[in-house]
Amino acid sequence: MVNREEFAKLLYGTIINSTSEDQIAFEKLSRICNWILENTPSTLYRFRSCNENSVNALKKDEVWGSSILQFNDPYECVPFYDMGLINNNINSILSPQEVLIKLKDVKAGKVPEQLREICSPDVLEQMVQSIPDGLAEDIIREKIVDFKEKIKEFVSKDFNKIIEKFYIDIQSAEAQRQIACFSEQNDSTLMWGHYADSHRGFCLEYNFQEVLKKCSCDCNDRRGCNNFMLNFSIAPVIYNDIRFDATTYLSTVLQDYLCKVSQIPMELYHEDTLIISKCLLTKSKDWEYEKEWRLFSRAYNEQYKPYRMLTQLRPKALFMGVKMDKEKELELYSICKEKKIKCYKILQDFQGKEFTVSAVPYEQIITWGEMKKLGIV
Repeated sequence: MVNREEFAKLLYGTIINSTSEDQIAFEKLSRICNWILENTPSTLYRFRSCNENSVNALKKDEVWGSSILQFNDPYECVPFYDMGLINNNINSILSPQEVLIKLKDVKAGKVPEQLREICSPDVLEQMVQSIPDGLAEDIIREKIVDFKEKIKEFVSKDFNKIIEKFYIDIQSAEAQRQIACFSEQNDSTLMWGHYADSHRGFCLEYNFQEVLKKCSCDCNDRRGCNNFMLNFSIAPVIYNDIRFDATTYLSTVLQDYLCKVSQIPMELYHEDTLIISKCLLTKSKDWEYEKEWRLFSRAYNEQYKPYRMLTQLRPKALFMGVKMDKEKELELYSICKEKKIKCYKILQDFQGKEFTVSAVPYEQIITWGEMKKLGIV
């Protein structure tokens, strides 16, 4: 049984910002990478409707993913924000005492590395020159308090625009990554009903342990890696009673908004570069029965596409739904036979008091005449 609470603690507790040193980012991502390598189940299942696209993908060993905009739950991957935390951060960052210390450091040429990362040399030079030689602390304190109130007034005035941009930006970033959904189980009647066309579809079994390994790409900047340094970006879904807290992303949106309004050229500072992955892996506890894992594409910064082929991977086995019609059964069995994929049929079991899903090898129920029709004998 996968310990999702352990993974949640690891993922949510991993913070890599846009100014982190590459070695630190590497060490933090390595912990997530190693956990996934050690905990990925030997079998993961994917439920499919028996339509033309799914059958063609089976023939080509293709795994396709879809954008979150195609998901059936409109609340999925939608985070929340804490405006109180934003106000606390403003109070903390604009603390008169802290600002005075930083101003003195900058004037003395001790520019913080974080500031060098987000400001151009020209902006830094203007900043240093604008600081008077003799800092009148009382006046500085007064100006800081006044500036803080103006920031809060500005945020309050344009609050709806900022929040709208917050959600639009997050969903746009999420939609750049297509997702293929897998489950740790194939014996859930609910899953067969929801994701396999009311038991008329099929379920594919994959073994990611055989192919999953550390990524071989030697990236120059691991701070922006959202693939957990794996060749297949796969991870378990975290089920929670509350949505993911993306307040740090709202801070970036607010920073962007202020820069544009004030026309100050500045690189945006991202407090958490993994925030989109965290949003995409957080799901309501209502869906906990799915025991889901998600395979991601890389982020495509191009025209939106609802579906993409993520990879080519041959399944180990195929399970046909109870209500699949005979013509489809024979078509899928023929494909499996040709590709040396084990083929099973789910049988309706009326025995006993429990709801059970049982499968038998298709060879046990296919007739000689049907095999002759397929050209197998």
